[in-house]
Amino acid sequence: MIENDKRLAKFSFPLLASNFASVFGDGVYRFGLNWFLVSSYGNAKILGWLTGFGFLVYLLNDVYVGSVLDRFNRKWVLLGADLFGAIGALTLSMLIDPTKPQLWVLFLLTFILNVDVSFAYPAARAILPDVIKSSALARFNAWASAAFSTGQAFGPLVGGLLLHLKWINLQTFLQLFGVMLVVTVLLNLAIRYQPQPKDPNTPSEPFLASLVGGYKYVLSQPKLFESMLLTMWSNFFFEGFIIAMPFLIQHNYHGSASSYSTALTLAAVAGIIAGIFLARLPKFNSLNTLYWDLFILGGAFIVGTFIQEIWVFIGLVILNGFARASFVIKINTVRQQESAPAYLGRVFGISFFATDLFAPIITIAFGYGVSELGEWTVFLLGAMMVVGMIAIKFISNRHAQHFN
Repeated sequence: MIENDKRLAKFSFPLLASNFASVFGDGVYRFGLNWFLVSSYGNAKILGWLTGFGFLVYLLNDVYVGSVLDRFNRKWVLLGADLFGAIGALTLSMLIDPTKPQLWVLFLLTFILNVDVSFAYPAARAILPDVIKSSALARFNAWASAAFSTGQAFGPLVGGLLLHLKWINLQTFLQLFGVMLVVTVLLNLAIRYQPQPKDPNTPSEPFLASLVGGYKYVLSQPKLFESMLLTMWSNFFFEGFIIAMPFLIQHNYHGSASSYSTALTLAAVAGIIAGIFLARLPKFNSLNTLYWDLFILGGAFIVGTFIQEIWVFIGLVILNGFARASFVIKINTVRQQESAPAYLGRVFGISFFATDLFAPIITIAFGYGVSELGEWTVFLLGAMMVVGMIAIKFISNRHAQHFN
């Protein structure tokens, strides 16, 4: 392991750039999709169903993606996933009706793109310890998150600008996404991947046993177990807010597409700041500081509910962007540092399973509920976050005492 670490780099530009390219294309496409669907149907129900279906696709893949990553070359899994997404996006862009998008195309597109993400995201995170030196992981995770957030910043910004052009439609957004996925594939080809050599005399573990072994391993590691609980509950908050945001801006705060674009862009800029801050001060990259991030976020949502101003709501979106970027950096660093190399793929597969487990329920529920609750959706999210963090800390402490 030490010899292999010496061959690794402290920094990888292709890996950093691919983080930007993929999320930039996705940000432009999601911005266009969310805005067109809400403005066309007058509510977030179709968006909620599409997102819920997408998370079901995630769940089906999350079950076994970890074992795939621990059995096969992680770089080739990453390349294959993004190539599949690129071909699907470009092909369906020629079939979609931009004036009235066919539901079957939207659902098929969601399936293809979510299969891509199901494999590409955990592969990109599991590949890191075989690209970056262990001593540089916390810092590089922060820079990677900054690149990711930069893509998130430019995605809605470019999306908002494109909406001002009369000839732009959903088809154009989809084609741009497909092109950016091709760029991502080319960048990932340039990654210098140095996997640890496997012992040829070690028999391959049966697939089902490998899956079960991964879950038992996570359960036996207190910090990994705690990270899964934090991931599961925090995703309730983050995904619920994403679904509610365009409806609240349009109907409760009477904002425009420019307001939505500005809010998302500023939130992504806040994510960039979070990445740079943690890159410069990696000592704050820990689970303990993550709890403070999420407590402050939940409290701000509760207070913000009672101030009915668009600028206050945009402020909450910005704070959410900072906290979510910080969450991703800290959670990924903990998993990379606390996991044995042989289990890393399964750990990230399980983490995505934890992320997606209840997401279909929450996205569909918020898709319908935001029209009824209005601004009280913000209060509900804040209360869920604060109460959830208290419960998770209690459960995690009891679990750690049991295994120690």
